[in-house]
Amino acid sequence: MNYIFLIFFIFFLEIADCHSTICSIDTSIYKNNIKKFLSKHSIDEPYDRMIQFESCNLEIVYINQSTGRVFKLDSLASNAFFKMKEAAMLDSVEFNIISAYRSFNHQVKIIERKLKSGKSMESILKENTLPGYSQHHTGNAIDLSQKSVNYLSESFDKTNEFKWLVNNADKYGFYLTYPKNNQKGIMYEPWHWVYIHNVD
Repeated sequence: MNYIFLIFFIFFLEIADCHSTICSIDTSIYKNNIKKFLSKHSIDEPYDRMIQFESCNLEIVYINQSTGRVFKLDSLASNAFFKMKEAAMLDSVEFNIISAYRSFNHQVKIIERKLKSGKSMESILKENTLPGYSQHHTGNAIDLSQKSVNYLSESFDKTNEFKWLVNNADKYGFYLTYPKNNQKGIMYEPWHWVYIHNVD
């Protein structure tokens, strides 16, 4: 019996180890990809910014039925978001998700698309952070609007949804990280809320 138990125990450890290796990021490759992008566009490394590594523990939080787009958050942020969403609905407040997790490559495509449209890198970086530095990579950031609105606008801060978030989001670990006149050089984004675990 002890021998059989030992075999099952070893098997369990191997399965657990297998799952743990699946959820991992090769930081050296990730950092190298950042350097390649910066070099390609002649951008100095932003030493005042922390690298934001991609989450490898994502969960689906919403699927847009009309576009088929899938929105994901890191598992901890997902759990907190659903609790916040339920609480908001009790107050007759509903949100529409405009953006959530974004990969490094997705961020690259956003910036290169804007460059091709004629925008300067300087103006783009007031709207979007560099690939590798976006809070969206972590799976903890989410962009919200009113339920019936499918775009992002500063006018969101005039809505009941925004007022509810200001008064309640921190109870669930979500914080507005790009307020007016922020020191990060990013435009005011009343729609952008980030889950920060264990904030005291």
